[in-house]
Amino acid sequence: MRFTSATFSVCLLLSACGGDADPGSPTVTPAPPAVADAVAGAVADAVPAADDAPPPAMASEADDMMTGFDSGSSEKTSGTAVSRLSRLAKFPVGVSLSYGNEAFSYNNNPAQQAAIKTHFSQLTAGNIMKMSYLHPDRDTYNFTQADDFLKFARDNGKTLHAHTLIWHSDYQVPAFMKNYQGDKAAWLAMLKTHVQTIATHFSGKVASWDVVNEAINDGGGYRNSIFYQKTGADYIEQAFINARAVDKKADLYYNDYNIEADTAKLQTLTNMLDGFKARSVPISGVGFQMHIFMDYPSVSTISAAFKRAVDRNLKVKISELDIPINNPFSAQYKAGDIKRELTPALALAQKKRYCEVVKAYMDTVPAKLRGGVTVWGVSDPSSWLIADLFKNAHADWPLLFDGGYQQKPALRGVADGLSGKACTNT
Repeated sequence: MRFTSATFSVCLLLSACGGDADPGSPTVTPAPPAVADAVAGAVADAVPAADDAPPPAMASEADDMMTGFDSGSSEKTSGTAVSRLSRLAKFPVGVSLSYGNEAFSYNNNPAQQAAIKTHFSQLTAGNIMKMSYLHPDRDTYNFTQADDFLKFARDNGKTLHAHTLIWHSDYQVPAFMKNYQGDKAAWLAMLKTHVQTIATHFSGKVASWDVVNEAINDGGGYRNSIFYQKTGADYIEQAFINARAVDKKADLYYNDYNIEADTAKLQTLTNMLDGFKARSVPISGVGFQMHIFMDYPSVSTISAAFKRAVDRNLKVKISELDIPINNPFSAQYKAGDIKRELTPALALAQKKRYCEVVKAYMDTVPAKLRGGVTVWGVSDPSSWLIADLFKNAHADWPLLFDGGYQQKPALRGVADGLSGKACTNT
């Protein structure tokens, strides 16, 4: 997604604002109120962008769950290497990937594939399972790339979290939908066919879906997308009803960014969830994208947001996690204090932040409601944040592996959080 000014969850046009962007990039968490105003609207569009690659891998870690070039430097710091991250959790530990001709695609990258196989148990396609990829024209569906991606996941013992059936981003809404003529009933029928055709194809093959992505505005209220303009908010719950009708087992998530920090946005979500419960709408959980910063939001704020879903007996999935070193909305950054090198001290501070976020998840979300933790990309250079948030002005290091797919302290931070160890910057 592209950046605009207003919520600090800066939905960078990459991934459904939360990881969706051009070829699939994520969104960022809103900045503190003073900073938030500078980022409003960044959530909306995204252009497909390239995903990261995961660390060296080793095969099947999902047995008990179904349910390059480097553009920056990162120095190694002390710490114990993590052997297999996903083995530390009884829920999916995932990563988003770029495919085919996308930048940083895993397809012809053995080092990235090794990292994926070793440390992750669930995969998410950054772009190729979005609307325009799967349903480019009214009577045309294209499952070739997604089926190949699914085969890679299955061949390596991974489950697949599918992203996403409905998303407002202009580049991802098929042209035929933009030009579709019809009343509300006709629009809902057209979207029903869209959802059910795709969900039927993947029924029994994917563990979960982001059914609707980013339908709520920063600051609260529903996003004025083409879907909302044509159907009101009805398209949201109908998407869940229609998906469940053809796939009885997949977990069905509503996914959004900044819901962990924007209280008005969280309240709109809460109201929507309560309405769903009253009308028996088949939603399984909430995906918190978690494009956050080193200093924002607070752990207590994040935990309180998770609890909104937990209190409604809904699963919680951290769906697009990344934590950049630089915060472009901070006073320090605006004054020219830009971190241009990942020093050992910064790497260890990031390790602690990752640990605290994962620990908050473990402490707040009961085992039966843990939908998983997914990082939006594997290696730092591949992060959508470099182009969308930082406009390629400098490097940053938001992920768990460096450009050579070597572990960073951040990986150990996630491992410590999963293991219940103390979160430290040592």
